[in-house]
Amino acid sequence: MSETSLNTQTSMSTSPNRLPLAISVSCLLVFMLAFTTNSMDRLIFPVLLTFISKTYGFALKDAGLLSTVFTLGIGLAAVATEYMFDKWSRKTVMVAGMVIYSVFTLATIMAHGFADMLIYRALTGVGEAMQMAALYSAAGSYFYKDKGLAIGTVNMGFGLGGFLGPSVGMKLTLATNDWHTPFIVFTILGLVIASIIWFLVPRLFTESVPETAGEKQEADVSNMPEAFWNRNLIACAIAAVAWGGTIYGFIGLYPTFLIKHLNFPPMTASYTMSIYGLGCALSIVGGWIGDRLSQRWAVVASWIGSIVCGYLIFNVVTGVWQQNVLAFLMGIFSSSLYVPNLISTFQRSVRPHLVGKASSVYLAGGYLGGAFSGYLLGWLVGLYGWGGAGLIQLSILPMIGVIALLCMKNRELFQVR
Repeated sequence: MSETSLNTQTSMSTSPNRLPLAISVSCLLVFMLAFTTNSMDRLIFPVLLTFISKTYGFALKDAGLLSTVFTLGIGLAAVATEYMFDKWSRKTVMVAGMVIYSVFTLATIMAHGFADMLIYRALTGVGEAMQMAALYSAAGSYFYKDKGLAIGTVNMGFGLGGFLGPSVGMKLTLATNDWHTPFIVFTILGLVIASIIWFLVPRLFTESVPETAGEKQEADVSNMPEAFWNRNLIACAIAAVAWGGTIYGFIGLYPTFLIKHLNFPPMTASYTMSIYGLGCALSIVGGWIGDRLSQRWAVVASWIGSIVCGYLIFNVVTGVWQQNVLAFLMGIFSSSLYVPNLISTFQRSVRPHLVGKASSVYLAGGYLGGAFSGYLLGWLVGLYGWGGAGLIQLSILPMIGVIALLCMKNRELFQVR
């Protein structure tokens, strides 16, 4: 169902419970920058994985686990964020999360071996979960008539970080001949953005909920089930688990595949990962498409596109420019089209006061599903080679998510009258 344009927020700028449009949009852009630092911290590790593995002597499956174990921290912490929102403001949870993942990003370079690095990587995920749950809840609640567009704007930060992080990180590494350098730089950047949010973003923006938004009409929820765990939310959760098990294995070992299997130079591989991030940066368009057409069908379309791209990447294409094109398309399908529309569908599957909890379930499902995806892909490579492993994990596993979404009831989703 088509929802009201974001520009309708101008009509509410005089309400005591709303901020002027310029300030609201500025806050949303700060959220996008906050997610950019998250993404840069997250994606620099797989890009530098060959350097890190050489330093510590990690095997492929162990390196794959280190590359994706942060999702275990995200998934476990996402469950706890549901209770954090009962005790603390979204703003407090958000900033605390940014401090945590920044500190443990720095701790990564201080690891002595596999065990303590595994812990540091997992703990970065704890901070990321806190930040993301608060970001998605605040943006989706404030701009609740355009959830997909607002969440897509925030998620565009993931794409920007994915575009900047790999190439900037590799350049810093090669310039200083030290893979520790980008971890230090990205840590400082994360702490700076956290300070900006704490001191400059109003709580009126971060703590808004639809029922108290000063609207002349309250949202109609008579079509929705009262229970939090309803059919639609369960279907979304299954889709999220399947997505996590698919995409994080790809992100975690794709640079290694390019360098070790296709013999790309490290800088070339980092550019290909940056192009993947560029595809992720179009999520504002993906969210807009879902708002105006169908968010559920947008997610299904994203699955189909990801399945095709995944097969071609690991089984057909070997040239640099072809891999760049497919990496860009994979970013569009797996992130720009998928993420804002699935999160929005999660939030529309429950009544407005449960949006924060729904966002936590999205994080728990998607990231617990991704926790061991890098290890799984590395293990499958050992059994079937890169082509067979890619077919199983990136083309067959996603079908579970498609089936789950086809079982949803559209009439029970939240609608703005």
